[in-house]
Amino acid sequence: MNETDLILEGVERRSLFPPFSVRECIQSLTPLPQGILRRTINGTLVCIGNKGHEKFQSMISCKDKSPPAFEKLWVGTHLKVGCIQSLTQAVPVGASNISLGRDPLSCHAYDPLGKMWAIEKVEKNCVFLSPGFPGGFITYRPWLMMIVKHYHLETDEWGASVGWHLELEEV
Repeated sequence: MNETDLILEGVERRSLFPPFSVRECIQSLTPLPQGILRRTINGTLVCIGNKGHEKFQSMISCKDKSPPAFEKLWVGTHLKVGCIQSLTQAVPVGASNISLGRDPLSCHAYDPLGKMWAIEKVEKNCVFLSPGFPGGFITYRPWLMMIVKHYHLETDEWGASVGWHLELEEV
């Protein structure tokens, strides 16, 4: 029984979610600051940063009936995260394939009018599109290798609910 599309795999490659611990999760993905904004001598605003350091931090929170299996989860633990938060990338007209920023867990291609198009195949982060795809967008749920920064658990005794909040950063 799948209660969520969220996947957290620990080092043993097992799910960290017992039943009734992960319904109605909320996930945010935020780009990590990797540069600073500065003005040139002419007053033009530019970003001084390294393009190779484009990583995300994620916050996941949930309130349900049971706690997740976080007993052996400590700061620094590596997790493979199958996100519930989607990313969308524009696809130019005439493209037969597109390279995504991350490996997709699932993906969907659609044109500017919202019509869904079949995806021929996916190899790692490369998506091969159907012939005749007129350009548009690919929305995908990424796999991210992340590290635990912080988490907390809370219990509402009288409300019979357990809440949790997990902060992660992309490796």
